[in-house]
Amino acid sequence: MKYFYLFILMTLLSCSTFDVAKVSKTLVNKVVETEKTEVSLKKTTDFKPVKKEQVVRKFTRVKNTKKVETFCNKTQKKFAHWGWGLSRCKSFQWNHVRDSFLGDPLMWVTFGKEKEVLSLPKEKRNVTMILCGVHGDEITPVKFCYDILHYLYQLQVNETQDKNFDDKLIVVAPIANPDSFFRKRPTRTNYRGVDINRNFPTRDWNGKALSLWKKRYRRDKRRYPGKKAMSEPETYFQVNLIKRYQPSRIISVHAPLTILDYDGPTLSTKALPDHNHGVVAMNAMYLLEQMSKKASGYRIKNYPFFPGSLGNYAGNERHIPTYTLELPSSDNRNHKKYWKMFKTSIDYALFFSGEESTVVKTNGDEGTLKSSN
Repeated sequence: MKYFYLFILMTLLSCSTFDVAKVSKTLVNKVVETEKTEVSLKKTTDFKPVKKEQVVRKFTRVKNTKKVETFCNKTQKKFAHWGWGLSRCKSFQWNHVRDSFLGDPLMWVTFGKEKEVLSLPKEKRNVTMILCGVHGDEITPVKFCYDILHYLYQLQVNETQDKNFDDKLIVVAPIANPDSFFRKRPTRTNYRGVDINRNFPTRDWNGKALSLWKKRYRRDKRRYPGKKAMSEPETYFQVNLIKRYQPSRIISVHAPLTILDYDGPTLSTKALPDHNHGVVAMNAMYLLEQMSKKASGYRIKNYPFFPGSLGNYAGNERHIPTYTLELPSSDNRNHKKYWKMFKTSIDYALFFSGEESTVVKTNGDEGTLKSSN
């Protein structure tokens, strides 16, 4: 702006019809004022952004049913037994429809605007589902899920532009197999002796589930798939959650295989009707790599599909990207270590939109990616 006034001044100097001295003085004053204004504006805009102070949200008790309250009391006793501190179970608004065989509520919590998100067309939804405690003797995943709950609880009052629940929904079921987890000596199978991760109604269940169990596993009681598919309330519970929320991705936490496994569509997968499998596959594979990378290169390994497994039911048959995170062990003493190890990966997955992804090279073996423990 100051150069504009100087240009006018120089022009007027050549003009004899103006009072040059008077005009010159006026324009010089304008230049000085303009310079002062520019300096002032620079000082005003040249500042460092103030980092938003994190608010610590106090865990407060919310109203739940008497059955849920009783369940939370049992959960806290287990937490104390394993040296895990406070579960904060009574600070969450639990959803509960179905019970386990022994009568414990099969519960889940949601974060986000459920009605708004579920009203969107399926391809525009962003729903992440996390399942833990599927095998009751894998105890560290249960604590891991509660760590996720505690993290999301605090995030609700510290939302940012990058991390918020405006257009996404997060569903967390921390104890999918309570009858097993609450036993004095937790077991892999549920109370009825069924491995609920072999009890999903997959297309190959009737033809292969029992024969595979008898021949390959020699009737191993830990892997008994049940007399028929979806015979167990815990299986019904997970199937109904998937049907209700139609998740964009599922993360199932297990132990102790020390791997990250993926089930779902790949670029070579035959598309389902109305399923944009190419984009879904690229996003899913990108997320897989990022989750591994953000956990210091945690090993990605491909397992075969099993009749009746979650990975087969959701990932293979329904093309829902399904990730099995196998923690390194079920040692209750390592719970803090595992949360620290995978927090960044889980955080990234929870708020993954798909926009971050690029075409992922899979070295030609897209069709082999598939699994479940």
